[in-house]
Amino acid sequence: MRLALTLACLALAATPALAHESQSTAPARPAAAAAPMPTLAFRGGRWFDGTRFVPARWYSVDGRLTRTRPARIDATIELGDRYVLPPLVEAHSHDMQNGRFAAISNGKNLRAGVFYSVQMCSRPDQRQDFAGFFGQSASVDVLYADACISSGDGHPLGMILSSAREAGMTVTPEDGRRFYDPIDTLADLDRLWPQILARRPRLIKFIMINGDRRERDRGNARLFGYLGLDPALAAPLVERAHRAGIRVVAHADSASDFATAVAAGVDILAHLPGYRIADGMSAADYRIADAVIAEAARRNIVVITTAGISASHVQRNPGNAEPLRAMQIENLTRLRAAGVTLAIGSDNVMGTVVDEIVYLDGLGVMPRAELLRRATADTARAMFPDRAIGSFQEGADASLVAYDADPLQSIETLRSPRILIKNGSLLGRP
Repeated sequence: MRLALTLACLALAATPALAHESQSTAPARPAAAAAPMPTLAFRGGRWFDGTRFVPARWYSVDGRLTRTRPARIDATIELGDRYVLPPLVEAHSHDMQNGRFAAISNGKNLRAGVFYSVQMCSRPDQRQDFAGFFGQSASVDVLYADACISSGDGHPLGMILSSAREAGMTVTPEDGRRFYDPIDTLADLDRLWPQILARRPRLIKFIMINGDRRERDRGNARLFGYLGLDPALAAPLVERAHRAGIRVVAHADSASDFATAVAAGVDILAHLPGYRIADGMSAADYRIADAVIAEAARRNIVVITTAGISASHVQRNPGNAEPLRAMQIENLTRLRAAGVTLAIGSDNVMGTVVDEIVYLDGLGVMPRAELLRRATADTARAMFPDRAIGSFQEGADASLVAYDADPLQSIETLRSPRILIKNGSLLGRP
């Protein structure tokens, strides 16, 4: 997330001006008539059915899959003996929240077969300079968390200030708070809530970091900007959001944060605890209690993995490598056994969700076919519940990624897609 926030800081002064200019000086353009979509036939291919790759015959009509042969076929896509997956879904990233990074991130994800992405910290006013870029035939479909709520001394403020200093910029805490929604009291929530509702969000996120140690940590100057929401505000925030029909994501750092979020009734946990070990804590502080896991399953709460981002922490703290890996395996094994929905997300602005899939495969907590299903159908259903994506079915988006080799035999195959088709449009060969 650091690079995305660095770019956000660099755009601090420029973005509003660019947005204002584009709105005030650009001439109005007449609406272009949508070109008719070609009707496609897909010949060959071994199609993933959630368990294995099997022969199938599909057509694309108006960008939708159908098994019924249309009267007219404009083009035939030869898939040969390739292995065909639905496009991958990224459940957690921050790489498309800034105009200076949007085009780079779009190409990077499409080339990796990632067509859908959830961006976890971005207000609509921060996206004006590239509004309309995503969600097109040659760009990623993006769902944004339109509110990113933390404390006035909480994450991501510390990263914003640190990134600005590295870039030689002078940014005050007040400037930094413009990039998220700072709430410290119920009165703050009352004041800010109408503004949040005015954004018409489908998803909002709040951040907790070691909430059970929050009062003690606030006395540590080194942790200024790296704390989180007062845990007492979690339940009232979730209650208001649900009353408005808005889904809520919680950034939960420790097992204690995870428990608070589950008790508050969030819809989604943004992280699996155990991607780092904070100072003064041990791996045991990231072990999710059995009762909390059971309650998460009962409430149908989604847990996004983001396990692979532990690599950056381990690089700085190599002695934590084995304790973290062991805790990740234990937490994932027990969540999976309890039937908790696991969505695959990376939180890796420099990479893609493919890196997370490869990392999870290395943990060995689930069969490879299950991992592929979770990275496609399960994550699509969890993060984009109103979309017919993530699996091959009648009426679904005519989107696919084809590989020369079998991903069930080598997960690294996911790094080399050969054919990319989005909503019936051929994106070409990476």
